[in-house]
Amino acid sequence: MAEFLGRNWSKTDLVSRVGDPRQIAGAIPFVLTDGKAEGVKAVKVDTGGGLEFTLLPGRGMDIAGASFRGRALSFLSATGITSPAYYEEPGLGFLRGFYAGLLTTCGITNMGAPSVDQGQAFGIHGRVANAGAEDLAIEHRWEGDEYLISVKGVVREAMAMFENLTLTRHVETRLGARGFSLHDVVENRGFREEPLLMLYHFNFGFPLLGPGARVVGPIADTVARDDQARRDRGVEEALEYPEPLPDYAEKVFFHALRGDARGRTFVALLNRDLGDGTPLGVVLRFDLGQLPTLTQWKMPCQGFYVLGLEPGTAPPLGRGPLREQGRMPTLAAQASYPMHIEFEVLDTLEAMDQVEEEAARLAGS
Repeated sequence: MAEFLGRNWSKTDLVSRVGDPRQIAGAIPFVLTDGKAEGVKAVKVDTGGGLEFTLLPGRGMDIAGASFRGRALSFLSATGITSPAYYEEPGLGFLRGFYAGLLTTCGITNMGAPSVDQGQAFGIHGRVANAGAEDLAIEHRWEGDEYLISVKGVVREAMAMFENLTLTRHVETRLGARGFSLHDVVENRGFREEPLLMLYHFNFGFPLLGPGARVVGPIADTVARDDQARRDRGVEEALEYPEPLPDYAEKVFFHALRGDARGRTFVALLNRDLGDGTPLGVVLRFDLGQLPTLTQWKMPCQGFYVLGLEPGTAPPLGRGPLREQGRMPTLAAQASYPMHIEFEVLDTLEAMDQVEEEAARLAGS
């Protein structure tokens, strides 16, 4: 049954009331036409359950704005959405087009800090977020009494005579949903082993993010990336969020998570009161066998007030340091690698209590 407007509906009940189900939920493609975003393909998804988000097939199948019942979940930076035509790869040039959004994907063969690997210079966070998707498919379908909405696309990372990889992304939700599933498959279509460096850079902002918001999960250990992150009780206060601070220097932490018997784990951002008595939170659920690391990016700076929660195949240290440390995952020739993330919005204190209890139970196991 489809949950909508506080009750369960059969397919017959709903189609008796609408000529096209997209009247109440669906995915609509469009093209951005203003400023540096001109020409970027986009898809607006509305679940009818309060969740709306914008996929960008023109930018790596990533997710820009996202909101729940009119309240923003994601952070959008001052760059605005930019076309891949403005992409600058060397050094920190990536940041000139880092609109952030709900999700910026970093990879496929590089992510993290700028570095040099085997004599080749790599910029920050890789190329995939600035690649346009092909084979775009939008589907609305009934499965029994469930009305499903899906968007699928394929992104290439290839260089003549060098790497030949693809990322196939399938985002699916349903009528009445408070979340979506993201299923990725990276395929190495070449004939030599390649780095597999994927980071799911989820970015949360105001009003979800604010004083009182807390990061929650089955955290077994937390390590600061550097001295800057250790400064001023950085590790002790990593999970808490303050008011916006002037000239705040980013702090990055690496969390070791415990999982259940199947290796499933999660991380959540919970805000029990946005300031008007409204509770709002989000949960990311994923498999430690696929995404063994979690990075937290803490940046409560005036004008750049954001929290990043980032599951990945490795910590974002840069391709060179990861190879030097023997920590770089790879993908064999002609092989593929699946990754799955479930995103869910929480809007009751009871749901947040359950997440807190689950985190405590798994952390103690």
